[in-house]
Amino acid sequence: MIFHIDLDCYYCSAERVRNKALRGIPIAVGGGDRTSKLFAKKAQNLKVFQENQGAFVRPVYHSSNSFVNQNAYRGIVVTSSYEARAKGVKTAMSINEALKLCPNLTIIPPDHLYYHKLSVKLHLLLQELIPVVEQASIDEFYCDISGLQEAKNPQKFALHVKEIIEDKLSLPLSIGIAHTKRIAKLATNDAKPNGIRYVRQEEVIDFVRNKPIKDFPGLGKSFEKKLLSYGIRTLGEALGAKHLFQRWGNHATELYLAIQGQDRQKVNPESKRKSIGISRTFEPEQNREEIQRRVLIFARHLTFMVKKLGLHPASFYLKIRYTYGLKEEARHTEYRLFHEKMLKEIMLRLYKKSDTHPNLAITFLYMSVNNFIEHNKKSVSLLDFEEDKKQNLLQDSLYKIRQKYGLDAIKGAKEI
Repeated sequence: MIFHIDLDCYYCSAERVRNKALRGIPIAVGGGDRTSKLFAKKAQNLKVFQENQGAFVRPVYHSSNSFVNQNAYRGIVVTSSYEARAKGVKTAMSINEALKLCPNLTIIPPDHLYYHKLSVKLHLLLQELIPVVEQASIDEFYCDISGLQEAKNPQKFALHVKEIIEDKLSLPLSIGIAHTKRIAKLATNDAKPNGIRYVRQEEVIDFVRNKPIKDFPGLGKSFEKKLLSYGIRTLGEALGAKHLFQRWGNHATELYLAIQGQDRQKVNPESKRKSIGISRTFEPEQNREEIQRRVLIFARHLTFMVKKLGLHPASFYLKIRYTYGLKEEARHTEYRLFHEKMLKEIMLRLYKKSDTHPNLAITFLYMSVNNFIEHNKKSVSLLDFEEDKKQNLLQDSLYKIRQKYGLDAIKGAKEI
């Protein structure tokens, strides 16, 4: 039996933990940050940390800085409370637009380091209550309660866990309960806000029947497009097309079983890292040279974290979002020794490939690396091996300097 725990409007809820006056009123996290901007050309000695990763949520590396204007009444909404959403306030909306929709909206600058620390407290508390806990992201957890006496009445136990968390940390949350991780996560969507939803195994087919295919965890954009091309829009329709899933191979067959609630994925407290990335929402930016400068800054910070974790990625991903929500993305796989120069070159190529609407302003940038490999002559390209080896040694020196003096101790010329 699996619990999927999702904190409601986490950043807003976290702000209400330390400021009770914010409870019950429309608030939004966004605008200026409490610290200097990472995009600032004179940025100095940034503190860094990372979010945990999971099966369905990308891990995201954060600095303690936000890429938004320091003026709290400029910039972008990162997230908003349910009171604000009821007035039409949405993520990535400009602060000015949000204030027009909700004039009494309280704007709070993001404090990512605080959110991270509070998430760690929650993780530790959950581990006291349940033996097997997997953190999927900063505000999501999977818990396996199989074998516990409390599993005989999972709804009662979920309510007990919920009440303890709200009592000790003052954080509202929703819990989905099912026999598999994906159905539990899907159930949490129904439980929001601040509720509990239990889907018994015999109820799975009816539960998923009318849900859009895009809502199923781990289905993926490309597979969604494939299903849509066959006129399949709901999970119920997907279950009626078993022959297609069988034709599409093992992955599709496993996905078909998962929709039926026969997922074999286990809750893994020490699951291996699947990817690491960095993202930010910022004010609309039209200047492409400035966007490319931010890509390089991202690459420098991402390189630092990859090096810190001792990872060797072979696959690279970049996504941008324009005003009005339009998104574009690009991917690349290359088996080489990893270093900062290579990452910057690849990410710039991916950015130029994905920026298909040069007349539109960009409001969001995300890049990540994955497909981690062992580095040796058999696993990497011999064509670039000698040059990459030199760059890799240089990277070791850069890492030591940045570790001691800060990430901004050494920057590329095009970042300034």
